[in-house]
Amino acid sequence: MSHSMGRIIVMFTLLGLIGLGLAVVQPVGASPQARPLAQPTAFLTPTPGPDGRIIYIVQPGDSLWRIAAIAGISVEELMSRNGIQPGDYITEGMELELGIAAPARPTEIPGAEPTEISPQLSPTPISGTGEICVLLYRDENGDARLDEGEEPLADGQVSVADVSGRLAGEHTTDTNLEGYCFQDLERGDYNISAAVPPDHNPTTVMNLPLRLEPGDIKYVQFGAQPSSSIQDAMGVDGGGRSTLLGLLGVFLLLAGLGLGFYASRYRRHSPR
Repeated sequence: MSHSMGRIIVMFTLLGLIGLGLAVVQPVGASPQARPLAQPTAFLTPTPGPDGRIIYIVQPGDSLWRIAAIAGISVEELMSRNGIQPGDYITEGMELELGIAAPARPTEIPGAEPTEISPQLSPTPISGTGEICVLLYRDENGDARLDEGEEPLADGQVSVADVSGRLAGEHTTDTNLEGYCFQDLERGDYNISAAVPPDHNPTTVMNLPLRLEPGDIKYVQFGAQPSSSIQDAMGVDGGGRSTLLGLLGVFLLLAGLGLGFYASRYRRHSPR
């Protein structure tokens, strides 16, 4: 009995060892849908790349079975993702795709309202119109400056034209202390001109160039002096005869009398 019992024990031991060996060397394709059990070996989960693919670098001693078990996928899925055929070998440093990472979702804070990000706007070009205000004044002292007490001059003409000569506006002056403003003028270069009344003479230039930008209010002043003031400065009386001319006439008359007296005396003392 003891001999038979020993043979039975030896037989069961051999059968157990054979079964264990078959389990260890089971081929990769033996169970198409089998998923390996998770392995306790340390394994760093690869970080998904910019395209979302999770790539694992084969390490020394790795096998398809071990990698699939640690990644939590079937060997068949691992082989299919990487185009591996039955009987192929993996080598150290080989890159294997384990899967595609799902896009990360922003962390939501309970009770917080989503923040709207406004698109960055490009600078808005400045647009609009401007004004040019023109004053024609009575330059009493003729110094080409608007002095205190000098009044606006009526019945003159002021105009605004662009550089091409197109008239933007014109106005007959009056006694408004602020002058006249040409409004709603587009951005650009302009020429401002003035014409004085017939009985006045200009004391300033009568044409000025000007650059106008949107929102600008430009002020231009032109001066003129009455013709009578100029005549008074030259000594012209009400009859139109100049004192200077009168003195010159007297001088010429005296000179003529002197020459006549000298000629008469010369004839008297000359030999006959």
